[in-house]
Amino acid sequence: MFARQPFRCHKAEFSQRLSAFTLIELLVVIAVIAILAALLLPALPAAKNSARSARCKSNLRQIGVAQQLYVIDHSSYPLLGSVVSRAKPEGAKWYDDLHSYTGQGWTNDLYTCPSYKGFVWDGRVDRNSIYISSGSYGYNVGTSDEFGVFRFGLAGKFSGAGEITQTAVKENEVLVPSNLITVADSYSTLSQEKRIIVAGLEALSRRLFFPQIDDAEAGGELTDSKQAEKRHNGRLNIVFGDGHVEIVDAEKLLMNRNDDWLKRWHIDNQAHQELFR
Repeated sequence: MFARQPFRCHKAEFSQRLSAFTLIELLVVIAVIAILAALLLPALPAAKNSARSARCKSNLRQIGVAQQLYVIDHSSYPLLGSVVSRAKPEGAKWYDDLHSYTGQGWTNDLYTCPSYKGFVWDGRVDRNSIYISSGSYGYNVGTSDEFGVFRFGLAGKFSGAGEITQTAVKENEVLVPSNLITVADSYSTLSQEKRIIVAGLEALSRRLFFPQIDDAEAGGELTDSKQAEKRHNGRLNIVFGDGHVEIVDAEKLLMNRNDDWLKRWHIDNQAHQELFR
């Protein structure tokens, strides 16, 4: 019987054999990496946009919860803005009223959509005037009538074109909270016929009316409906009165005159087609 001989290999020779690659193996590895890169790179922008939209929806969900808590405490919804008074010596905007529930202001992360690239400005309030803020989100003021008065919105009652009273919308005036837009990505229809909208204003409206807005110098950015659709791949994030968040088609929300879409802008859950004639 022969004795079993141990396997012997020179250390340097063995190491060289293990670490060596043939040219063909190297080319195969490079080809595989190239194929994977070609498959993954086109998906990166979509993944990034999806992450931004998810962050935006999270912001709106928190704002919606804060608003619900405010309604529970006050039996009404926050005004778009409150002028200087004894109760509010510095005045307040709707997001200021929510501060005790959110701990954040207009220029903080909660009110910043990662996909919004426009101008951000915290509008001030004085004794008789409320200056419109600009930024990521807008608060539903309803639809303007032929005289420019906003009607059926959530952000308070208006007495004239751009003239908000200090009369808040009561909780029981909102007939179907789950179908009422409260806060959303800041896009409003400015001209139905020319398909022009204004982006970046805190006043969110199905038909916006601000006669002084005739260019981008008023804090908002004028653009057409197709350009506005780029924020979340053609869709807009919205929080409704019951706190749930949806992402909807921007074209349908801002331009479609179908009753089902128009109802979502009004506290009485009616389309009010008469405002669009």
